[in-house]
Amino acid sequence: MQRPDTFMPQAGFVLTKAGYFSDFDEKIAISLYQPLVGPIAMALYLSLWQEVKDRALVTDRRPQLWLLDLLDIDIDQLFVARVKLEAVGLLRTYTQVDSLGRYYAYELYPPVRPDAFFKDDLLGLLLYDKVGEKRYDELVAQFSLKPVRRPEWQEITANFLDVFRFDHNLSGEPSAVVAAKKAMDQNQPQLPRLGNGEGYDWELLQSLLANSNIQSGQLAKHQEALYQIAGFYGIQPPDFARLISRATDVMTGKIDLNALRRLAEQSYTRQQPQTKAQPVATKPPKVASADEALLKRAKSMPPRQFLTAAKQAKNDRMYPANNELRAVQSLSERNVFDAPTINILIDYILRTNDSINQALMDAIANSWLKANVTSPEAALQQIHTFEEQKATGKRRFQSPTKGVRQEKLPDWAKEGYQPKKKKVSEADRQTLAAQLEKLRQLGDKGGTK
Repeated sequence: MQRPDTFMPQAGFVLTKAGYFSDFDEKIAISLYQPLVGPIAMALYLSLWQEVKDRALVTDRRPQLWLLDLLDIDIDQLFVARVKLEAVGLLRTYTQVDSLGRYYAYELYPPVRPDAFFKDDLLGLLLYDKVGEKRYDELVAQFSLKPVRRPEWQEITANFLDVFRFDHNLSGEPSAVVAAKKAMDQNQPQLPRLGNGEGYDWELLQSLLANSNIQSGQLAKHQEALYQIAGFYGIQPPDFARLISRATDVMTGKIDLNALRRLAEQSYTRQQPQTKAQPVATKPPKVASADEALLKRAKSMPPRQFLTAAKQAKNDRMYPANNELRAVQSLSERNVFDAPTINILIDYILRTNDSINQALMDAIANSWLKANVTSPEAALQQIHTFEEQKATGKRRFQSPTKGVRQEKLPDWAKEGYQPKKKKVSEADRQTLAAQLEKLRQLGDKGGTK
């Protein structure tokens, strides 16, 4: 996974936590998670837990350079360590740009309990793949509870009401208790569901691939890339499972991502005759509803489908070229905009251009990032603002300005010009008559020869 250009050492970071971290959690993290993410990622994880405070303030931020110096790593290693922690559910990352610049919020999660870890299809299989069968069995034994209990023992454990009595007559729950429950429910962050990126049904996908020859752990290993492909083309799990099966090497059981991308493109292209007539090709009947109609389309299509529909809106015989697909895919993989915002960008470029090129798309994307565009609505507002500024500048350019050179027309070029008659004197008249007589005599002599 490539590091985004915005992930820089100078960017700030703040810490927050979604749970509590105990000594036993640290043991779980080192024993079970470190084989998955590696020592650098685990060092980052434990270091962040040492620094996190109970109450996080956005203004209380440090540059990420502090983490680089602490761990003696570079920015690329920090990014790889971060995404590994995110992939196994130990970290969630958010980003924002304010008056102080871009910063990242790292939300820490404690590891799952050992029994939940080994029952999880992704975590358990990935650990087995990393450490091998012998070490895997040792870890299972290390974290398995072995209670000492004999069948002949008779339980005499006291229950709650046998020991405790309420001092007050509580006919119903006090309002303070109800309020406390409500506050705890609201403040409790939702734990990340492992392997379920942005609502995609990975469990269904895995069950559909259960009878295929795919190697264990392949879905977890390539989850980020798989989700990017599925999101870009809008592929649902049943169709995606068929494509993954075709892109899986028969001998090794490994997924060939390049082959999967080609199959996804071919599958989408074959479906085009069925989806050619898209609502995007019809213009909104009212100017006032143009933005609403565009937003609706942008939010209802994946970028690949929107790109095709936008091209066909100009001419139903047009199609996206390979360089256009690469440009849009490249922007999508940077994770700086969501899919609807990318669709707004596609629409904006194709309004005045017949094709999309990487340089133009990156230039507009960077200007939007500088303007803190984070949604399709904000993208539309940025477009309107730019168009208004450009229109104002054009009128100012076309108006008369100082210093413009004005060429003076000669009198003969002016409309209605009449040449002035010059008065001839008597002496000039006699001279002219003598010259004419001399010319006549010369003509007569020439004619006699």
